[in-house]
Amino acid sequence: MSIDILPWQRAALMELLSRRESLPHALLIYGKQGVGKLEFARAMAQSLLCESPESGIACGTCPACGWFQEGNHPDFRELRPESHDDEEADAAATQEALADGEAKEKKKSREIKIEQIRDIGMFMTLTTHRAGFRVLLVHPAEAMNPAAANALLKTLEEPPPQTVILLVTDRIGRLLATIKSRCQKLLVPAPDDAAAIAWLTSRGIDDARAVLAQSGGAPLDAIAFADADYQSDRRAFTQILADSNADYLAAAQVFEKRELSNILDWLQTWVGDVALSRFTGDVRHHGEHRAAISRIATRVNVPALFRYESQLRQARRSVHHPLNARLLLEQLLISYSQAIR
Repeated sequence: MSIDILPWQRAALMELLSRRESLPHALLIYGKQGVGKLEFARAMAQSLLCESPESGIACGTCPACGWFQEGNHPDFRELRPESHDDEEADAAATQEALADGEAKEKKKSREIKIEQIRDIGMFMTLTTHRAGFRVLLVHPAEAMNPAAANALLKTLEEPPPQTVILLVTDRIGRLLATIKSRCQKLLVPAPDDAAAIAWLTSRGIDDARAVLAQSGGAPLDAIAFADADYQSDRRAFTQILADSNADYLAAAQVFEKRELSNILDWLQTWVGDVALSRFTGDVRHHGEHRAAISRIATRVNVPALFRYESQLRQARRSVHHPLNARLLLEQLLISYSQAIR
């Protein structure tokens, strides 16, 4: 039985794998967040390592596919920040540390470090175990710190035979120009709405069209948005944004312990909808607030709105850094009230 591939990616993957003997040594797989770039890269990696491919696609049943799915194929390595490790494993480790009476949990890095690049040196130079391809997957590629990126350059410049390096990013602008110039770029587009809604519905998502709109057309993000607790928080927060008489300081107190990245998502998509409504009369993300967004759009000062959007982007850069969440929310909500007057 073949591996599960996102339906809107199968044709592109098959076309790429039909050229497996002339593939570039490095592919930079990019596109917007939530469209399945990492899933595409992993399907490609497994297919390259598969020993009984079907029309170029991994069979899913050979020993090589079994090793890949179990995470121990000898000719495959995956580099990612420590903070991207499996959440359940992190939770288990935290509980174990608490049980052992440890006062602190080691903070995991959000960068790919030079030590990680050096650690794969032997893997990249030795003969492959199965006399086939060797695949290195790096994601998110923009997480490489400058030292790590420069260390990878040597491998990109002089790749070993039968080696394919897959770099995955949704922030291609943050990569070094020297990295980008040594890779063939591959854009992974978002599926059309019909394909995305059909896929979400097949996964048991009830209001697929609404959550797809909230995700900006990114179906993998839409799955997380279907969570009942997430939707409850989103509705409560966007109702505050829709209310011109809202108490923003009280709102900051209520939401200070919520996931800050979600709140920034709601603010940014709300501002995007206000701008879209102002110029086109349309709303993309928050259709249930169409009337309130239209009302705000008619009176908003456009330069002030764009300055506020820039403030949100700046806040996004520090979302994972230690900060006073309540103070940040107060600042962002007060600035929002000023921007929409």
